[in-house]
Amino acid sequence: MTPPADSGAKVDIYTSRHSKEDNRLFQTTLATFGAVMSGVRPMMNSKYAARLMLLALGLILMLSIVAGAQPAARTNVREFFRGITGEWIGTCQQNTDGQQADDKYFHAIIREVTPDSFSTQFDYYRVDDKTGGLVKIGTSSVATCISADGTAKNRITGTGEVLVDNKPKKQQHDLTELLSYSNAGSLQAQGNGTLSVSGMPLGLGKNGKVRNDKSMWSLNNGVLCIKQNLNVAFRALFFTKSFNVTAIYTAQRGANVACLLNKPGMYGSGNGAGKHGE
Repeated sequence: MTPPADSGAKVDIYTSRHSKEDNRLFQTTLATFGAVMSGVRPMMNSKYAARLMLLALGLILMLSIVAGAQPAARTNVREFFRGITGEWIGTCQQNTDGQQADDKYFHAIIREVTPDSFSTQFDYYRVDDKTGGLVKIGTSSVATCISADGTAKNRITGTGEVLVDNKPKKQQHDLTELLSYSNAGSLQAQGNGTLSVSGMPLGLGKNGKVRNDKSMWSLNNGVLCIKQNLNVAFRALFFTKSFNVTAIYTAQRGANVACLLNKPGMYGSGNGAGKHGE
């Protein structure tokens, strides 16, 4: 399926949405200038008047830069998420300590809840070895909140599978990421959290700590890509075992995951993703 061109890839920060923010910035700058000048007028014949004028102008410029940068950064993050709202289908390539897991498939729905908050629901699937059909293996929910300083926070919770000692294991995760907009037009994120893995000896997988979680979200030519790297450490008794996990999610717009297998009609368009999870 050929993905449509995505009109949200480029962001114009000078839109009508900023009229209120620009007006507040103008009023703040004007008030600051007026306050400083009220102290300058009685000193106009003083030799310090020129220095005070330069100081006032420098202060105004600094306030303008700081106050103006935050709404722009906030808008960039907001417009990035607005550009990816809707339904997506794609593949997930994952490896643990260099061991490549079987490719997984996913269906994602991204919604705008408020101008500064978004929700994303991922449903994950793998191919059943016996039937060749898709079997649901997990879900993830992502709650995104954008702050006034232009950063955003992701809260990621859900279940899925992870490869441990070359065997798939059930896992539960709870991560928090802090995102920021980069000059390249992507979102960069760092965070930490917890991950529990079942079926490990001595209950080793119960209290996994996710450290140094790094991810990047990008949108190019209608293709959404999320790259994630994280380290998970498990501690039991007197020893610790850690794993490095890398995942690459690549998606195109769509609702029917089956079309990625070149098997149209495996389930109805837009309806099959939920059936396997029931």
